[in-house]
Amino acid sequence: MRNRAASDLHQPTKRAGRRTARLGITAALLAGSFVVGSPTPNVSAIDYSTSAFVQVDPYRAADTRSGQGFQRVDDNTKRLKVAGVNGVPADASAVAITIVATNASAPGYALTYPAGEARSDSSNLNYTPDSTFSTGAIVPLSADGSLDVYTLTSVDVIIDVTGAFVPRETSTSGRFRAVEPYRAMDSRESTPLAAGETRTVDLPVVWKGATAAMVTLTGTGPNNPGFFTAWAEGRVPDTSTVNLPTPDSTRATTAIVPLSDQSLKVYSSHGGNLIVDVVGFFTGPYAGESDEGLFVPMMPRRRLDTRTSYPMGAGESRSFSAEGGVAVGSLTMVTPAGPGFGALYANGTPVPKTSMINSTSEQYIANLAVTRVGRAGVSVHSSTYSNYVFDQFGYFTADLVNPTVPESPVLPPKPAPAPKPPSVTPSSGCGVSALLVPACGAWLGASIPSRDGNYTWSKGLAEYESVAQNVPDILHFYKNGNQTFPSKSELAVAERPGKPRSLLLYNWKPTGATWREVANGAADSQIANVANGLKKYPHKVFLNIYHEPEDQVRTSASSGMTVADYKAMYRHVVDKLRSHGVNNAVYVWNPMGYEGWRDYLDGLYPGDDYVDWMCYDPYAKDDMRKNLADIANRPRPNLGWPGYYDWATTKAPGKPLMMCEFGVDTISNSDPAAILGGDAEQLMRDFPMLKAFVYWNSVDSHVDTRIDNTSAKGRAYGDAYRQFANQPFFNAMSPDVAP
Repeated sequence: MRNRAASDLHQPTKRAGRRTARLGITAALLAGSFVVGSPTPNVSAIDYSTSAFVQVDPYRAADTRSGQGFQRVDDNTKRLKVAGVNGVPADASAVAITIVATNASAPGYALTYPAGEARSDSSNLNYTPDSTFSTGAIVPLSADGSLDVYTLTSVDVIIDVTGAFVPRETSTSGRFRAVEPYRAMDSRESTPLAAGETRTVDLPVVWKGATAAMVTLTGTGPNNPGFFTAWAEGRVPDTSTVNLPTPDSTRATTAIVPLSDQSLKVYSSHGGNLIVDVVGFFTGPYAGESDEGLFVPMMPRRRLDTRTSYPMGAGESRSFSAEGGVAVGSLTMVTPAGPGFGALYANGTPVPKTSMINSTSEQYIANLAVTRVGRAGVSVHSSTYSNYVFDQFGYFTADLVNPTVPESPVLPPKPAPAPKPPSVTPSSGCGVSALLVPACGAWLGASIPSRDGNYTWSKGLAEYESVAQNVPDILHFYKNGNQTFPSKSELAVAERPGKPRSLLLYNWKPTGATWREVANGAADSQIANVANGLKKYPHKVFLNIYHEPEDQVRTSASSGMTVADYKAMYRHVVDKLRSHGVNNAVYVWNPMGYEGWRDYLDGLYPGDDYVDWMCYDPYAKDDMRKNLADIANRPRPNLGWPGYYDWATTKAPGKPLMMCEFGVDTISNSDPAAILGGDAEQLMRDFPMLKAFVYWNSVDSHVDTRIDNTSAKGRAYGDAYRQFANQPFFNAMSPDVAP
């Protein structure tokens, strides 16, 4: 089961009382890392410019148990040269590491920082004599490419290097992309790993060509004391990622792990349960050139210390400020009342179903924490009564929750070439073409009939938005005959004060005549009426002429409803509208796209001069379609059918595609929420010509695709749709910039 919280594992066994005094006093005595104060950095040797991640094969750089790697600075400080060693670039400005502390003489803490700089009042991890502790970190390097490790007490320290960062103002590879926390593996749902076992973990949320992923590995009981290692491929490296000191322990380590073709491997030294949660990934050669997602190191800065106010209660969330689009730092649980977990997330977004830090006892636990920063900062959520400290030591550039200038990755070759460059709005840096093609991401729209079966647009829109928590980029309406549009009620929901303007998509069918008769002029008065309505509207609209024609096709020439008759009808309508001076219509051709009608499609296609967008209406009914990609394109090799997307991009290369209707039937599909559970940016990678998605929010006696269904399955589906709709890919820009 995906995205189960890593510490659904261990819930508190009793309700903790208020123990503010004990928590605070114990914290102050145990580790100097939690002295409240401001750091006094010497910044002269640190490169604070932006940097891109470079993949490095994980290796053990230093181990005090064997005397490997470190140089002694003083009784408490050790120095390690990293840049230019074992494949780390000589110009590296920061390094990704896993730090392990074991065999401690007394309780204490460890801090990594640029060699020679003044120590700050922060820490990477805390340790005790009776256990082994590990965490990930991203550490700025000194001018000569070295780092220092300070420990409060005598302890063995191990440093494993997993990657590096090199100065870049822009880059294609090595830029961080945060994702909604994604559970890629949970061995509790299958079988624990055996001692010495290696498993491959697929990460479908990362882009093709991604070089590495930021993952949280959580080892949990039952297990045997030992460690888990994550890496890309080949032999198991001489490194560890998360260490389990006792059979019932639960420990989490967030680390940067190299990837091999959207997957990684995990190894268990002694056997046990392992959970792998994806936090984000680093782009590869298929990504576009950009300055977004680059890492900026900073001297550690304390952003949160609940001991200066009061501890957090079980189930409580608390907010604080942080710098950058994605904050990077160390999160510490300070003597929690009992077993529990903590999570960081962007303020204003739902509490994630994954965790960043876990504790099974009343002790300090720290871990690398990477979180998006919302408009109001960052929130921490605690499952148990505890104090929390967050020290920030860097950030990734750009606002990845509310992006203003998102990127469009350069993707591997597909059957269709890239579309012509759209116009760009200078104020936003990202515009909309004259044919309403968004330069960034894709539009997300909806058809909005109200649940009561009436077509009360304001009511239907309110019902949709109450679940989606998102204003539709496109509103879809159906018209026929002499109806004039846009109507007042349609404009009222499309142009609301204080809301972004929604684009209008109309499906119009002439009535009272066959296709051949329409082509011969039988519906010219209806066409003139449509033209009069459109010309009064000051903006561009999507216009679909006689959608889903396949099941109306007749083979008899006398029927007036052959594929040739349809093509003639469509062309005649467009020609007449143009002759009436309609210049704000963007023409959308909308077959069903179902393989059963594949033999008709070539003959029905009106021609490139009459079609601006290709369109289709894919649905997931029963369990025929398994995921988002299967909705986007469902090939049937046994029928010689490549799938509508591949057919359309071959038939009309360069034309954008729209799902004019799509949805998952919550009646016949066994797990509709899982269908929408993928990352929308995965569609962007695999189907780059898909530029608009219009949801069919409706129900009848046979099919229910509404997102406000109140059944248990329906509520889960609504939650999945909300997450789907609010991914940055669908919120890259406002329709207000559309012509």
